[in-house]
Amino acid sequence: MRWFLLLPIVAAALLVSPASAFAYDPGVAVTVDTWSSENGHGYVGVKANGTWAPPDKVRERVRTEFYSEWQPQGDPAAYSHFWWVFVHRTADGSTVNFDNPIVTFTKSTEPGIAIEPTAYGDLSLYLAVAVEPVIAPARAERTVTAELTTGWRDWVDDAISAYVVRDSIAVQRWTVDFGDGTRRTFPGSGDRLTTTHAYEPGRFAVIVTARVTGQAYGAFFAPDGTPFEDVVPFALDISNRASGVSALPIEYVPPVVTVGGSPSGSLPDGTLVPPDADGHAAIWWPRGLTCALYVRPIIEQEGFMRSGGIVIGRATTRLVGYRYESGVNDASDASRPGTYAAAVPVRIQWNTPLPGKAAYPVRLVLELETTYDDGTVRTSEVDGSIAVTVVYSAVTN
Repeated sequence: MRWFLLLPIVAAALLVSPASAFAYDPGVAVTVDTWSSENGHGYVGVKANGTWAPPDKVRERVRTEFYSEWQPQGDPAAYSHFWWVFVHRTADGSTVNFDNPIVTFTKSTEPGIAIEPTAYGDLSLYLAVAVEPVIAPARAERTVTAELTTGWRDWVDDAISAYVVRDSIAVQRWTVDFGDGTRRTFPGSGDRLTTTHAYEPGRFAVIVTARVTGQAYGAFFAPDGTPFEDVVPFALDISNRASGVSALPIEYVPPVVTVGGSPSGSLPDGTLVPPDADGHAAIWWPRGLTCALYVRPIIEQEGFMRSGGIVIGRATTRLVGYRYESGVNDASDASRPGTYAAAVPVRIQWNTPLPGKAAYPVRLVLELETTYDDGTVRTSEVDGSIAVTVVYSAVTN
């Protein structure tokens, strides 16, 4: 007599009734029967009775119609092994049960097959996943929660088709796939998980998986084929998702800049006027004196990052170059119209003051580079002019 397989009666639906016998080979009778443990747990088993000849002393290689492939899926405990078994046709190597591999659990210390130690039972309705707020500005921190709702432990036995030791059921760990390529694992400290995450612009689905572990009763076989009950570990993944999570686009608001300058040179009395760091939209300079006019951007409002109407980042703008347009320039070594680096001043001079409050325009086009907090760089141009009042006395401002 040999026992091939024992399954718990709980949640088991069989197409054959106990004590039904089938003859698969002359002299071999296969019977589906039941067995109950001392704890009152019922199992269904398949029993084969027959006479088998001892192996022939002379071995002969034969080609069978099918062959099996055992793929290890992990070791949930010491001496315990979890397998997927695929059956292939020898003729062409095709897989007979590609979509439904045989799930088998073995113990190297016991000569038998027992319950499945790992499963993906559909307990998703008992796992609530939420993201708050669902729609928010980009990079705003969200709260992600996952909770196994009341009564979920009562359905674990159905999910793995086994008698479960209820007090042993616990969440070992949580795994969160935030949907943007980020995955994080958290220890299982209870039936609820709360964490935070920030998203770049886009739409996402958050998937949370609770790895549940515990112990369950399973039927094993003694060497003589006698069934006995033992407790084995199991693991179960429960997953659910929260869809429609959105992060609003990021708007890179440009700076508000006007054209400015800072004059430098020597006054008639020999006083040196150094350039300052700030720009001025209007300046004064003595007639007939060469001026080194340093170009300065006047930043009225710096650029910033905005999402959903909320400022989420700042920016820094700098002058990388400028274009000097033609205009009045009486200097003997005057700068020619063209493009210059930011640190190069305009060599310029005015010999004739204008009447009244009239001013000479120095027309410029600023080439700006704005760097935002996230590293994004944008370039822009601003055109304008510096108003220069030419005076007879050595007065500057």
